[in-house]
Amino acid sequence: MSIRALLDRGHPRAPDLDRVGTWLGTDRPLLLRGALKGRVVLLDFWTSGCVNCLHALPVYRALEERFRGQPFQVVGIHSGKFDAEKEVSAVAEAMARHGIDHPVGTDSDLVVWDQYAIHGWPTSVLVDARGYAVAWFRGEPKLATLTAWVQAALEDGRARGVLASGPAEFRRPPVGDTGPLAFPGKVLALSGGGLAVADSGHHRLLLLDGIGRLVRTIGSGLEGFSDGPADTASFRAPQGLAERDGALYVADTGNHAVRRVDLGTGHVETIAGNGRKAEGAIQPAADARSTALRSPWDLTFLGDTLWIAMAGSHQLFRLHLRTGALSAGAGNGREGLDDGPLLEATFAQPSGLATDGQMLYVADSEASALRRVDPRAGTVKTLAGEGLFEFGLRDGPLAKARFQHPLGLALADGVLWVSDTFNGAIRRVTLADGQVSTVARGLAQPGGLTIAAGRLVVADTDHHRLVTLTPGTDALAPLTLTGVTPPSVRGLVERPVLATRALPVQHLEDAAVATAGTAVELEVRLPEGHTFTAGAPQRVELSVAGRAAPVQLEVTGAALRARAAISSLKTPSEAVYTVSLYYCRDGQGAVCLVDRRRLVTRLVPADAGPTAATVHYRPTPPAPGS
Repeated sequence: MSIRALLDRGHPRAPDLDRVGTWLGTDRPLLLRGALKGRVVLLDFWTSGCVNCLHALPVYRALEERFRGQPFQVVGIHSGKFDAEKEVSAVAEAMARHGIDHPVGTDSDLVVWDQYAIHGWPTSVLVDARGYAVAWFRGEPKLATLTAWVQAALEDGRARGVLASGPAEFRRPPVGDTGPLAFPGKVLALSGGGLAVADSGHHRLLLLDGIGRLVRTIGSGLEGFSDGPADTASFRAPQGLAERDGALYVADTGNHAVRRVDLGTGHVETIAGNGRKAEGAIQPAADARSTALRSPWDLTFLGDTLWIAMAGSHQLFRLHLRTGALSAGAGNGREGLDDGPLLEATFAQPSGLATDGQMLYVADSEASALRRVDPRAGTVKTLAGEGLFEFGLRDGPLAKARFQHPLGLALADGVLWVSDTFNGAIRRVTLADGQVSTVARGLAQPGGLTIAAGRLVVADTDHHRLVTLTPGTDALAPLTLTGVTPPSVRGLVERPVLATRALPVQHLEDAAVATAGTAVELEVRLPEGHTFTAGAPQRVELSVAGRAAPVQLEVTGAALRARAAISSLKTPSEAVYTVSLYYCRDGQGAVCLVDRRRLVTRLVPADAGPTAATVHYRPTPPAPGS
């Protein structure tokens, strides 16, 4: 049966949105009988601590891009799970952190949730132009499915003569300035002294010395998925950090990848993940770079193995650096709080890791739990936490203690320090006697923490700062940063390939490639008299046959090369480069010209094909004075 036929069925009138508590991202309430009348509306019921809800956001952005200028509107309904999520200020910060620019109404008492008979996060509901609720979509949404439904609803409304002439009218408030940091996530004390900081909201990493002075910035600050030198490489909301043998390992959460940074040169390479979110179970792979991951959130080394807290699949994985192989470590992929053998236990969005060299300790966020993993014995044990909806702030014995969505762990001298995120607190767990105490409160959703030079350094995430705490004094003090400034590319944030369908498309020549696996290279040469702007965030993303491939960029003067290794091809496949290029005419030092487009080429495999295939693109700048 077609979607248009389904729209003709009897449907309930959609409850209006007059029971929303507070409207954010708009200067006026958005009611179905008011500003949204005659529009097709997609309601997204979400909560900010839910990783599956975060996975839905790129799909909604793509829908907004696809139907831009048409009478269609995404509206978020924030029906919070945890107490701390329900605060209006917390919802506003979550919108800023995750780049949500569609309007959101708060639903702290689950009134709108009940009106629409919602049972879990995420759920979206499509309301047609007549004001009827015509479809419910439970779980992480599929772009193709939603696109078809929205298109059919628009056509139906037009045929019935009830469709409005354009999008809803409202004003979005300006985005506030966060200062040098934006929603910092994890922090790590480096073996040579100093700190590594995931400046997550700025899509970059910072290396600081012991007193907070900037040593190096890793990443352009423009969100993307590019390997290469420190100033052109790009990340997307990075989180967890681990160090080994002169390299920094990064959980590049928004890119569903693990990256390695050479601490000597700043060069970035991808060692796990292909840049796309796994839609089903994550498959162990001999080459971790070829498999899709789901929101890796933290990293730690146990021996020579890099353990990954895979928040989006409710599992732990192991990355074997010597072989590059990825294997399951713990968890069966079902969300829950069940102990037992490693691969039979369940987790709920594990987001923090620490180790004493033998055991792994896990901040199991959605269950508000602390877990212990014993790889040698092959077991998982819950230390604190009783279920997905049991949370709070209670000190005392571990078995009776309560946490609220903890994200960060640090372990030293038999003490496990916990960033108890939604309680805004730092907690102390003495492992010898299993006692929990609260040592600091008043933080704003603290993320990571680390022990550096005898004191704790904490990412006070929603306050956009780092703070220190000296054990024994329990006094928090801001860490003054020197030399750290916001990225120069703020306001130029790009979205993933998923949301760039509206960009102009240009077709390039076909390229012959070897069937046994090869490298492909895009070579961009500027016209005479032009150079790429020094320090600007040149961005190139590549998708081959619908799968992302990490790109290494090299920019010199008027030439740019984007090189990527791809899997073997047996049939002709489409390669799509999504580019944002910043360049200027000689003598002009600012970013004066921007070329944003999708470059499409066809890769033709041949047994005798070259080991490296190159395609060429030459931008056409506007005439001087235009």
